[in-house]
Amino acid sequence: MALLFPLPLLAIVSAAIAVSTATTQGFRVAITDGIAAAALLAILTAASGGFWMQIGLGAALTWGLAAMLGQLRRVGSLDLAVQSAVLLGFVAVVAFTAWSRDPQAYWESVLVDLVDRARALGLELGADDLVPEAAQLMTGMMSASAVGSALGALFLGSWWAGARDGRRFADEFQALRMGRVLGGIAGVVGLLLLTGLRPLVDDLLLVLGLGFVVQGLAVLHWHGARRGWPRLWPVAVYLPLALVPALAALELLALALLGLADNGYRLRRYGNNVV
Repeated sequence: MALLFPLPLLAIVSAAIAVSTATTQGFRVAITDGIAAAALLAILTAASGGFWMQIGLGAALTWGLAAMLGQLRRVGSLDLAVQSAVLLGFVAVVAFTAWSRDPQAYWESVLVDLVDRARALGLELGADDLVPEAAQLMTGMMSASAVGSALGALFLGSWWAGARDGRRFADEFQALRMGRVLGGIAGVVGLLLLTGLRPLVDDLLLVLGLGFVVQGLAVLHWHGARRGWPRLWPVAVYLPLALVPALAALELLALALLGLADNGYRLRRYGNNVV
């Protein structure tokens, strides 16, 4: 856990270890491992002259959240863990907006500083007039990114744990639902588009939309498994998401709408009356 966390793209793997440990051995064991790994990481970072306190606290928070999600799956279900992660992201957006009072101004200052530092190193990150546009969505994007990373760790760790706890991850994922509570919250937030809270609403919809994207993927995997789709069909879904940004935005919207439709009208059933 300590060695993987600082490496690009592998922090999710280190968090997945905490998820797997919590799922198979319990929350207490996962937290004990996380504290020990965070202390080791802080020591190694301090020895190399880095920001050991920030790295150690960041790792401890990451593994603590991962252990909590693993425990929720252990005592409840994968649905409960995913719903909790999305709700935490939702609360984080609201709390940050209340704390900063002007999220766009906060993120503009951060992005301007980042652009200035990059230019000092000879890097060009884009035109200055793009900063205000990016700042408008930064709160939602950062929260959605954090929720996405947590869900990635949860899914990977649950898959690993499936061999030990007897619960097949594919079956759990294919039955995944956001539920009526999140569906109702999404409906209320959607109505708020008619008010003057547009920036906050956009941020909240980014986080909620991620949850319904995952449900949309679950719908596709359910039908793919039960209707005998070709084995390589997931390539047609996931490859554009990874490599074609223009298509990815449209695909994510379609998946979110599919997940939202399934949440209100069950699409995972056989019959000729399924649209």
